[in-house]
Amino acid sequence: MSIETLTFAMEDRLAAFSAGGDPAVLRGPEAQQLAERLYYAIDWLAPQTEAVETARAFNVAMLLASFHWQRFQDDGSAEDAGRVGLFYKLVSRVAPHHVPTDLLEMFMEQGEPIGDTPTNQLTAWTAQGVNLLKEAETNGDARLLDDAVALCLFAARANPRQDVVWAESLVILGNVLTRRYEYTGDVDSLTRAFNVTLKAEDVLPEGDPYRPKFFSALGHIAIRMYERDGDLDRLDLAVRALREAAYGAPGYDQYRAAYLTNLATALSNHYGHTGRVDSANEALEAQFEAVRTTPRDHPDLPSRLVNLAGELQGHPGTVPNGVDRHAEAAALLRDALSLTTDGHPDRPHGLRLLAGVLQERFTSKRDPRDLTDAVEAGRAAVEAGGVSSYQRPYLLRGSAEALMVYAGHFSAPNALDEAIGALREADALLPEDHPYRTATLMTLGYALRDRFTAGADPADREQALRALRDASSITSAPARDRARAAAAAGYLAADSRDFTGAVESFALALEQLELTAWRGLDRANRERLIAEHPDLVAHAAAVAVRAGRAERAVELIEQGRGILLAQALENRTDHSELRARAPELDHRLRQILDELDRLPDRSYSTAADEVHERRRANDRRAALSREREKVLADIRKEPDLADFLRPRPFAKLLAAAELGPVVLLCASRYGCYALLLSGAGVKVLDLKLDERHVADRAARFTRAVDGEPSPLRASEALREGLSWLWEAVAKPVLEALGHTEPIGPGGEWPRLWWCPTGLFTLLPMHAAGRDLPQSGGDTVLDRVVSSYTPTLRTLLHTRTHPPKHPLTHPRPPGAGDAARGLIVSMPSTPGWPDLPAAEQEARAVHQRHPDAELLTGPAATAPSVREALTHCSWAHFACHGAQDLGRPSRAALILHDGPLTLRDIVNLRLPHAEFAFLSACETSRGGIVLADESISFATALQLAGFRDVVGTLWSIDDTLASDITDLVYEHMSRRPAPNPATALHAALHAVRAHHPDAVMSWAPYVHVGP
Repeated sequence: MSIETLTFAMEDRLAAFSAGGDPAVLRGPEAQQLAERLYYAIDWLAPQTEAVETARAFNVAMLLASFHWQRFQDDGSAEDAGRVGLFYKLVSRVAPHHVPTDLLEMFMEQGEPIGDTPTNQLTAWTAQGVNLLKEAETNGDARLLDDAVALCLFAARANPRQDVVWAESLVILGNVLTRRYEYTGDVDSLTRAFNVTLKAEDVLPEGDPYRPKFFSALGHIAIRMYERDGDLDRLDLAVRALREAAYGAPGYDQYRAAYLTNLATALSNHYGHTGRVDSANEALEAQFEAVRTTPRDHPDLPSRLVNLAGELQGHPGTVPNGVDRHAEAAALLRDALSLTTDGHPDRPHGLRLLAGVLQERFTSKRDPRDLTDAVEAGRAAVEAGGVSSYQRPYLLRGSAEALMVYAGHFSAPNALDEAIGALREADALLPEDHPYRTATLMTLGYALRDRFTAGADPADREQALRALRDASSITSAPARDRARAAAAAGYLAADSRDFTGAVESFALALEQLELTAWRGLDRANRERLIAEHPDLVAHAAAVAVRAGRAERAVELIEQGRGILLAQALENRTDHSELRARAPELDHRLRQILDELDRLPDRSYSTAADEVHERRRANDRRAALSREREKVLADIRKEPDLADFLRPRPFAKLLAAAELGPVVLLCASRYGCYALLLSGAGVKVLDLKLDERHVADRAARFTRAVDGEPSPLRASEALREGLSWLWEAVAKPVLEALGHTEPIGPGGEWPRLWWCPTGLFTLLPMHAAGRDLPQSGGDTVLDRVVSSYTPTLRTLLHTRTHPPKHPLTHPRPPGAGDAARGLIVSMPSTPGWPDLPAAEQEARAVHQRHPDAELLTGPAATAPSVREALTHCSWAHFACHGAQDLGRPSRAALILHDGPLTLRDIVNLRLPHAEFAFLSACETSRGGIVLADESISFATALQLAGFRDVVGTLWSIDDTLASDITDLVYEHMSRRPAPNPATALHAALHAVRAHHPDAVMSWAPYVHVGP
């Protein structure tokens, strides 16, 4: 054990005594043995001619002096008194401010030499520590770091003033201790580095030229702490500190490029953990600037070139100027490597990155020479790093990844064996709870899976599954990585017909996906991260069914579907139980959720002020989300609130079927099923379909309603598709629920709610039927009243507010504008085709309800409509609508001044809202991407407060739209008023009877709500 390790152990013991005052901490065999080992570690009689020896002796003397002084104060021991005199005499020669006043006066009376260490000498000791640090960084000799620690400790302790010189010695000490951690893996050194560096902040006034160095050092330490424990708070601290350093330093600061490089590293890690693209963008910009301002002959240029290559390669979007990222990154790395020689500290990392760049370039361009060069670079990186490098696990994984691709392309089993060996070594070198183990074990799982595929050895499959499950269980790793590992384990288990094991892995994947898309990100980033797992919900539900756990299948669908909806509902849910039990916690949670909803969540320009505003909003969003997590943790400690805002268990979800069955549909490679939820529980119906067949039908349907230029062929394709949907899905479902015959005249119509997932979200279940006869018939429309719900939670939420039938109930006297109706009509829209029937439609609705506010033409602008929505009880829109199937959050209604977007209304709170009719194209249509998020304009309006919404699944006929609208309002004006679903059902029945061939025109209308 080194002297530095012993001194730190004594520091800890003295700190424990100071905190608790228990004399026992300084007594006992362990304390005594520690003091003796320190005492005999120094030759006190030998002259100390070297600076390091002097510093080390002083540091030990000061600690032992304090140790024995505290013991002497307790019992007056003569032995302790003797050592107190010996050590404090040594201390008083260079740092008398540490000596107790009585002893110092006695030493002065005895003529002992006493004096402060001059400032220039303190600065010189710190400078020697810096030189030793640089030497260690060059030759990798960790023993030099112990010497540097001794010198910096001396410079800090011997300084009687807490000034900039003192702060500098602490910052350099932190740097040395951080490097010591990097070289030895000693976590205690990293913790000490953080603690000593923090002490420097208070003595550095605003504007002090040393502050950027302090923030840079603090940021670097925080990065290393994050890498060790995965604590996002550490990483946020790193980003804040390094922004202070990089953006606060003047342009002429010689260290600014270093600050920018460290900032880029922190931001790159931040993107890797959270998925926030803005972090990746800022990282790339910072590193470009660092390289641009670094002279060609600067010794740090190689490392900055390597970092820039890494930022280019890992960037998730389009890189500046449209450069070929692979070619540019490879060129940067080859340039950096040409500036280094064997033994240079930047060489291993550069070679590792080069292996990754070449491997990815092979994947896109298929040049086998890239793959061969990647393997060579990966192996060279491991060799250059050496067996004791703290980077070795990272280097081994990089080499293994290149070997895996090489083995797959060249059918080289030896290369795959080498990769597996490297990954096992890498994992063995990492502490059990290290966050980097998740990526390492996940790669090992993939390699073993590949070897099983090639050789069919069951042992490889079992080891692969174990590696992936272990990877997903490491709680310090980013949720995004854990979700990937858990999903991979689920697929491997399910493919092996271990459906029970697959259920648990998929459940963990869904849980981690929720955490990945946390509220600390803006909506665009959350959507992108959720989209990384497009079929996860359906696969999870299907394997649960295969495992005989139908109720669990319902829970998993509910957990994974509508993640964004669930987040939005948090602040729209009745928290009366929380309010009653813990009103302060309820108030704190409401404040946090309200502010989260108010934060801007939109696209920004690249103008500097808007970039700053976006950054501020992002940081505030993340801080609020962490505070939300802390408040939720406190709430869940309260009696009977342990499950507050957690996914609901099946027993509570079952309440969604109280008013009629809910049909959940899933299409997976593990089976296609309908889960029939009723008051009796859940029944599984095997649809006996192949997922690929469902995908083909969904694609045909999409082409029919979107891309078919011939109206006749589109209608024929739609009819044929609805007939298949009837025979394959709808009819078996209805018969399983007991709806075996059409409802005759005067019969009571049963209700049914469709809750499709994945591929089934693209199919119009409510319109399925065979041959669509002119009168009567055998279709869904003839047996039940259909509604849709995005999730069971949403259905239950909307039912918490009883219907008020705003179209039949008069407004209360004196209500003013409150609870009025709203009619928005755009017969003519700039840049869009005219809708002549929209004027007639709006006029007819207004004649029925003359007290409604009518906005049409130039008066129908996005701001005026948003304002009108806040005080209306019902709303009717007759205008153009648009949906982007690839980016469904772009859904919009087209008004006079442009689009009223989904994002414009999703965070609205509409206290009077009850019913909305969207007589516009595609208003209830979700996306092909993010199908399980049910992102449509209709859903957004429901989330904003409208209990019932009528929308459309594709483009509608302008002429028939007014007929359907008139019939719906005619039915809803009756007394007693039918629910909107029944009114729409009756209207579609009537229109179908008069226009049996116009299926394309009446079939898109759907009801969403309770």
